[in-house]
Amino acid sequence: MTPDTRLDAGLTSISSGPAFNKQSALRDLAAMAETRKQLPELAKDAVTALLAAINTLAEDPALLTSLRRRSLVEQGMELIDGAHCPLCDSPWESERHLRDHLAIKLEKSNEAQRLQRDLFANSSLLDQAASGWLSQLTAIRRLAAALKDEAFGAAIDQWTRELAALQGNLRSLDGLRGISGRLASGWHAVPQSFDEATTSFAKMVAELPDQTATVDAQTFLSTAQMRLADFRESVRADKAADIAVAAATCAYTTYCDVMDAELEALYDDVQQDFSTFYRLINEDDEGEFTAKLSPSAGKLDFDVNFYERGLYPPGAFHSEGHQDGMGVCLYLALMKRLFGNQFTFALLDDVVMSVDAGHRYQFCKLLKTHFKDTQFVITTHDRTWAEQMKSAGLVTGKTSLRFHSWTIDTGPLVESNVEVWDEIKTALDKNKVGVAAAALRRHLEYVSRHMADQLGAAVVFRGDGGYELNDLLPPVLARFKTICAKAADAAQSWGNDKGRPKRPRSRLSSPPRMRHPQSSNGPSTRPCTTTSGRISASVTSRRSPMPSESCLNASDVRAARAGCL
Repeated sequence: MTPDTRLDAGLTSISSGPAFNKQSALRDLAAMAETRKQLPELAKDAVTALLAAINTLAEDPALLTSLRRRSLVEQGMELIDGAHCPLCDSPWESERHLRDHLAIKLEKSNEAQRLQRDLFANSSLLDQAASGWLSQLTAIRRLAAALKDEAFGAAIDQWTRELAALQGNLRSLDGLRGISGRLASGWHAVPQSFDEATTSFAKMVAELPDQTATVDAQTFLSTAQMRLADFRESVRADKAADIAVAAATCAYTTYCDVMDAELEALYDDVQQDFSTFYRLINEDDEGEFTAKLSPSAGKLDFDVNFYERGLYPPGAFHSEGHQDGMGVCLYLALMKRLFGNQFTFALLDDVVMSVDAGHRYQFCKLLKTHFKDTQFVITTHDRTWAEQMKSAGLVTGKTSLRFHSWTIDTGPLVESNVEVWDEIKTALDKNKVGVAAAALRRHLEYVSRHMADQLGAAVVFRGDGGYELNDLLPPVLARFKTICAKAADAAQSWGNDKGRPKRPRSRLSSPPRMRHPQSSNGPSTRPCTTTSGRISASVTSRRSPMPSESCLNASDVRAARAGCL
């Protein structure tokens, strides 16, 4: 027999009626009746086990809860990455404590897992029994359609729908708990009209006139051809499914292989860049530092070298400052590999708070060396770190801003050597002397801090760093006076006293008083606006007065100080 062989080839037309083989129909009905009697015994043991398991769940609600939570806990175990629970985001003492806690939960739910496994194993046996019975009903349904017995066909359709619904419930835990009553009374649940309709249909078939040998043979071959066609269609569907499975498996395998290769290449590149960046920051003590990224079971393991003593998780031995440095280096390595030349902008918010001063300078070196084309916006509350970035050349005075306060209405207020004078002038024009005085005092505190640093003024140390104007300005003025005096003496020792104004020789004369600097840019500062008009500010020396255009008279200084203080 070839795949194209037809069993009814060459048959003549069988009369005007349908191709119906009486003897074959009677055999099918007899087989169905025999199976119908055996239905209560089919999968009886499986039904008994199912009922016992369902009763166990009903008697122990905690077991059911544990069973429902188990899959969630298993997912949580796979997602753990640190001391925070991935399920509720609650902090734990350590990652080990969190893993131990979830492991205990899984251990307690092992009994529930075994119960669930038994449930679905027995439900699968019952599902197979129901499928076998449905296949017989489908064959009989065709006979009912051929003889146009609508009552019998309706009874078969009703039972078919009920059995399909039963199979759906057998595939879920809640579904099994919902059909416990049906399982106890009999899973097959024969419709009331089915047996009566079956008897009537069997009688109808038996009363049909006997067919001649020729017609009987023809109808037999026609029925055989119909079933052979169904078989061939099933075989073709099975082969198509095998081909689809093979293609899907090949595609999946290829995808996984390519993905693994790309990810491993990415991991290699990232771990190399990460190690390079971290060695640069810690080149004084970890010049041989290495790291290893290795995928495993749905997660990515990250281990680092601890002073040539082996690879361990970052939190095992390294300090918080080193871990913060690793976090920044890993971020930069990932961005470099993911975006390449497109990594042109990044925002870093207080990322080195726990890193010591020496390694902060190395961090500045890292950004300047390896990310020349990336624009970084770095925010911090640490004034020392802000000054370190300036001294390292990572930022300049023009590319940095200092916010001294903020409000919801105006947003952050920026300290600036330029805008403050416009602010003061606007306030004075509106006769708001208090506002102008406050702005001037704030600006003088800002400038005095820089001048104290640049001039090396002897400021009394305060542990909280809360220096005010009266803490900073007098030492700054005294230091500047000393520097100017030394400069005048040095110039005089070299005979360079050209243009030095001569003081009148009078015992009643007194040296000029020290004046307030208004800028961090040395003795010559920006002009400022007061109520007395446009003036310029600087300081003078007893031995070498500065040019008159950069000096304040005493009354203006006293007025400015009174307004500030």
